[in-house]
Amino acid sequence: MQLPIPYMVTVKNLDKIFAAIQKAACPETFTIDFVNDLGFTSSNDRGVTKILKYMGFLDPSGKPTSHYREFMDKNKGGMVLARRLTVAFDDLFNADREAHSKTSESLKGWSKTKTGQGDAVAKKIATTFKKLADLAEFKDVDATIPKIEGEAEEEPDKGIPAETAVKSKAPPLIELPKPSYSSTIGLVYRVEIHLPDTQNVDTFRAIFKALREELM
Repeated sequence: MQLPIPYMVTVKNLDKIFAAIQKAACPETFTIDFVNDLGFTSSNDRGVTKILKYMGFLDPSGKPTSHYREFMDKNKGGMVLARRLTVAFDDLFNADREAHSKTSESLKGWSKTKTGQGDAVAKKIATTFKKLADLAEFKDVDATIPKIEGEAEEEPDKGIPAETAVKSKAPPLIELPKPSYSSTIGLVYRVEIHLPDTQNVDTFRAIFKALREELM
């Protein structure tokens, strides 16, 4: 089940909170008390815990994940943040691969449609996403943005027309000549699917739908 999209009531301290996370030691569990210890005691700043969980920086119990520890490295923190945004908001990036460069006002329509919330909440979701996107570095993470449905996962080999490129990494089926004698030998093909790291169930449905159409 897809989690509801969290948001900050106000994002004025969001950049400072993320900067403080990079300076502090990694806690055993990220709690509201830890947010207070970082110097952010306002109730408006408590929403950052839900955001970190939604983006995979914390597990459901609040324990920091490997993504959290990677973000602590200031040299690659912006890139890590960008990657986690493309995972947490994969359907948004499927709709617009330049979503991180849009204004919060233009993103409000998407958040309203996605969540079914009114203008006030939709605006807060859009504003929170935009603030996170401004803190992230998308320059080197183009390859991590989810592919649009129907788009090839890999560039076709040179000399092969794009329309003949095989979407799956599995080898093509080869029709073997029928033997002139009776044989009980059969061939079994195994198809491996590497599912993306996402919480969006629509992404999985699209993958299995495309697979079924290919096999049928």
